[in-house]
Amino acid sequence: MNKRNRVMAAIRGEPVDRVPLGFWLHDFASEHSAQALADTTLGLYRSLDLDFIKPQSRATCFAEMWGTRIQSSTEKTEIYTVREFAVQDAAGLGSLEPAEATQGALAEQLEAYLAVRAAVGPDVPIIATIFSPLMATRLMLPGGRDAVLQLMRDDPAALERGLAAIAETLGQHARRCIAAGIDGIFYAESYATQPLMSGEEVRRFQHQFDLPILDAVKEAPFNILHVCGNNTRFDDFIDYPVSVFSWATTPGNPSLNEVRERTGRAVLGGLPGRPLAEMTVEALVERTRQSIGATGGRHHLLGPDCSLHPGTPIELLQAVAGAVKASAHQ
Repeated sequence: MNKRNRVMAAIRGEPVDRVPLGFWLHDFASEHSAQALADTTLGLYRSLDLDFIKPQSRATCFAEMWGTRIQSSTEKTEIYTVREFAVQDAAGLGSLEPAEATQGALAEQLEAYLAVRAAVGPDVPIIATIFSPLMATRLMLPGGRDAVLQLMRDDPAALERGLAAIAETLGQHARRCIAAGIDGIFYAESYATQPLMSGEEVRRFQHQFDLPILDAVKEAPFNILHVCGNNTRFDDFIDYPVSVFSWATTPGNPSLNEVRERTGRAVLGGLPGRPLAEMTVEALVERTRQSIGATGGRHHLLGPDCSLHPGTPIELLQAVAGAVKASAHQ
């Protein structure tokens, strides 16, 4: 099977010669331009012969559309520094207007994706990372996530106005990515955990802004919902119109098989995210084999449950790739 056939068959739950494999991690020194992001992405892809590609855009690219400014890092493992936030308070957030996705940081991201596409050709699926509007707000005002959570209780109307402007812009960006030939989006949520939000808050501040974005690209074959964190409110997202679910299989969260059986859709995961960097080759290879065995290789794309540590030794990832390829002969 070629890479596209393998990935799409796995999404549909059909037999595959082996599970598709994908990895992604930040390189903070190479996220500041389209060409640098494309080059780093291609380097990882070629060193591991991955089945699908998720360019790891810098997190602030969404907030930069409204004025967040950063000092770029020159070190792979050292994160950027926020120098200026887009807004300062609820009034600023509530006064946001939709931005033009054909310009600025989002246009730069699409430029990187298309450079990757030009290099790998049509047979390798590529997915674009898009933060949910609520997730994007944590990089838009001082105080980050805590400030946003406080706004939910103190000035929910202002938060909703801001989220509406962000959602319109991100929906435009998502549509542009699919129209340009990208295969789907990796739609990320990071607030929806039991300690942080109630079900009512998820419906008010996530559903009404997430669903129009996902509906706009629902015909794309490779849309992924990623719900980040422990003790997630996973049930609140089970009906989202995506073909693949991604999350951490940690305490308080469902197993890969539980979600496969409940939804009839594919799952992406089976490997740890940042902790993977501390594992031995032997332990990681065994984890790979166990993950593939647990699902029988159906409706399963193998990958980390979240972004890897940027200092992860490439030898560890190569060991996983070798174990995955070996599984095709068993």
